[in-house]
Amino acid sequence: MQSNEWLLKLLAGIAEAPVATEYGRVVSVSGCFIEASHTGCVVGEGVTIFAQSRSVAAEVVSIQGDRCLLAPLTGLEGVGVGNDVEYKKQLPSAELMKNPFGKVLNGFGQDISAPRTDTEMTVSGSEQLALSIEPAPVHAKEAVTVKIKTGARIIDDIFPLGMGQKVGIFAGSGVGKSTLLNKLYQGMQADVKIIAMVGERSREVVDFYQEQMSSGDCDDTILIASTSDDSPSLKRRAVYVALAYARHFCAQGKNVLFVLDSITRLAHALREIGISRGEPPVARGYPPSVFAELPKIVELCGNFKNQGSITSIMSVLVDGDDENEPVSDFMRGVLDGHFMLDRKLSNHGLYPSINILKSRSRVMENLFSPDELAFEKKVRAIYSDYAEVDDVVRTGLYQEGSNDDIDQVIAMKRRLDRALYCWKNRMDEEVRNDVLRYE
Repeated sequence: MQSNEWLLKLLAGIAEAPVATEYGRVVSVSGCFIEASHTGCVVGEGVTIFAQSRSVAAEVVSIQGDRCLLAPLTGLEGVGVGNDVEYKKQLPSAELMKNPFGKVLNGFGQDISAPRTDTEMTVSGSEQLALSIEPAPVHAKEAVTVKIKTGARIIDDIFPLGMGQKVGIFAGSGVGKSTLLNKLYQGMQADVKIIAMVGERSREVVDFYQEQMSSGDCDDTILIASTSDDSPSLKRRAVYVALAYARHFCAQGKNVLFVLDSITRLAHALREIGISRGEPPVARGYPPSVFAELPKIVELCGNFKNQGSITSIMSVLVDGDDENEPVSDFMRGVLDGHFMLDRKLSNHGLYPSINILKSRSRVMENLFSPDELAFEKKVRAIYSDYAEVDDVVRTGLYQEGSNDDIDQVIAMKRRLDRALYCWKNRMDEEVRNDVLRYE
């Protein structure tokens, strides 16, 4: 009997003992990636490379035989062939901060908005946020049925936003994506607001923090930033840190607003990772893994049964103003709506410069009343009719008074421009009634 007790204690001690650390060595360094030997690792596993006078954090991105490809999260300076590689035997995670609100976090989940001596930087130490998150199954989600007010007439009256909706803001550079995102962040109500700035200029991060957060009255906002000089893997990791916090608060029953600026910069980082592991470029240089991971990020948001919601707004940079470039074309198909910003409207001072004929809200029927749906349909008809005569009007070939129908279209379009492209809460009833009478 005593021997059995001794055996049980021994087995319990073995089960609780830590797994032995495994090591490999750097075999080659090429570009921004490292090839190393291993005796057993998994994709996504964290590693530490012991370079000259410092250590470099990295992740396993592919495995082939007894060699694996490592994507560093920091710079490669000092890394050389023969350096020891320690395999952590753990998938990536971030420590949950006690009070992350009003702070700027990096891709490691660390506070970078204050010196290291700040006591509020301490983490709970008792909970880890897993970064390897899988989307919830369909039966665990709910439909989008609750409208969220933004304060922008063109959005509230034409392209409604709903709680748990996933929407994209599409535009070329300099058209106003970030400005519109900031306006929506300020105007929308949510229990928690999480802003993920990925691949953007550090100046934009500093400006956002100083203008929106440093005042001290942003006790509902967390900013996760990974700037353009960060490694591709750190940019990707920053998005999952933001999503991990979003899912954490959503599980507590809170309504979360998740803003990602921009998902195109993330796609660029995923492209670098995919090509480095030998994937073939299938669409203008983008490998298949990019289009496998982007919908996963989108589907991590939504309404969840017996939990809260994650409403996501993602900016999409339209390269070269080509609306059919791969990332833009793909994202329009996986989101619940898209606002297509127009450079011509921006140049004419119409803001937010959303092109009514090219934008959509796929949850409109769930959020609008029959009267509101009728109004949206009439507005779209007016802008569609005006598009047919736009060329002759702008070139001066059409003379006012020549055709009553064209005169009516021109007049209604001008009134709608003044009414919709402004940041106010209510549409004038006179304009609304005239639109509904339009034939």
